[in-house]
Amino acid sequence: MFQKLLLPVDLSDRHGQALQAAAELARPGAEVVLLHVIEIIPGLPMEEDKTFYQRLEKAAQRHLGQLGKQLEQRGVSWRAETIYGQRGPDILRFARETSAELIVLTSPRPDPEHPAAGWGSLSHKVGLLSSCPVLLVK
Repeated sequence: MFQKLLLPVDLSDRHGQALQAAAELARPGAEVVLLHVIEIIPGLPMEEDKTFYQRLEKAAQRHLGQLGKQLEQRGVSWRAETIYGQRGPDILRFARETSAELIVLTSPRPDPEHPAAGWGSLSHKVGLLSSCPVLLVK
């Protein structure tokens, strides 16, 4: 189905269904890119707290490696990318620059009593602003 899939993830364990969807949508020979964006603290230069950012990067690499092993078990090619910046804009930029054909994102479940509550979520913003298709997995 898709040759280049982008799966942005945080360090939580709630991306299992999105990982499964990406694996199922990846055609033979496809690649899934696991992306983690480390948010830069506004007003605090990275040089001032290098050890803090290094710890975050190591944790991200471990987490992406664990997710990647799950893709390997399904026979799906993958690679991990960790970048620094702002999650929303940098996910969109990365998708454009790498010519991603599909972004697969974990999305919060809608609350029928407050249907607009999820409109401010990262997944909703990426879904609206992306130039490629986006699959929101709940």
